[in-house]
Amino acid sequence: MITSTEKQKIQETDAQRIRRNKREILDSIYVTFLSVKLVPLHKLIIQFVFSLLLTLLYTSPKLAELLNLENVTEPSLSLKLLIPSLYTVPQIALFCFLFKKNLLMFFRTFDKKQIKLLVWAGIFSFGVAMGINALLQYGFSYTAADNENTVSFVPSDSFILIIQLLGEEVLFFSTFFFILKLFTYTEKPQYGISICITSVLSCVLFGLAHLSTYDYRIIQCLFIIGFPCFIKILLLLKTRNLWCTYTAHLVHDLLAVLIVALGTLVNQQ
Repeated sequence: MITSTEKQKIQETDAQRIRRNKREILDSIYVTFLSVKLVPLHKLIIQFVFSLLLTLLYTSPKLAELLNLENVTEPSLSLKLLIPSLYTVPQIALFCFLFKKNLLMFFRTFDKKQIKLLVWAGIFSFGVAMGINALLQYGFSYTAADNENTVSFVPSDSFILIIQLLGEEVLFFSTFFFILKLFTYTEKPQYGISICITSVLSCVLFGLAHLSTYDYRIIQCLFIIGFPCFIKILLLLKTRNLWCTYTAHLVHDLLAVLIVALGTLVNQQ
């Protein structure tokens, strides 16, 4: 049965739809700001610092030394799953412990509208990344580094990706919520400006966290990896659901794997 609200949405013009979406995002910015304001600062600091330090360790060559994996040429699937699990599980455990009273503020159940939205967000963010890559390559003769994990991807690596991206999502949004929290202490908060500055800093830090993965090419990490994350923030403001942003991130990365696989297949023929 279609409700009166749904009928209005069906009958609205493109201009009305744009205005409604803009109004919904502005409302979400306000709600997100107030929600973060209620979370204790020390908890956000603990989560942010822990996630950042764990990411630095995870992306460091010293991790292989610590786990004694330097001489392992063909690791088993269980060993492959162990490494991203050591990165993601502690972050999730700490997140659930610190924010057990606020979990519904971050994670909600999907609905059909959100599923459609997150798929398009993942596709669009991938398109933005590819567009920036093409601009840098053909406009500025900049060659981006390949991700070895993407190039050598096999179907069983999907499980690794699923685990790892959840840890990356915790890192990104623990950064986002921590920085946004700092803006809640201003006497006259500017909600839109606060979100914009927080988004820029979060995207920059997330991009820089990928430096070792992409041969320390800072331009690639900032613009091809970091900049498309703005779309995840818009998705969060629209849905207020980290499951949506995580799944959109997964769609983005799986598209990258698919494109690389198709390119390899074409080159072999």
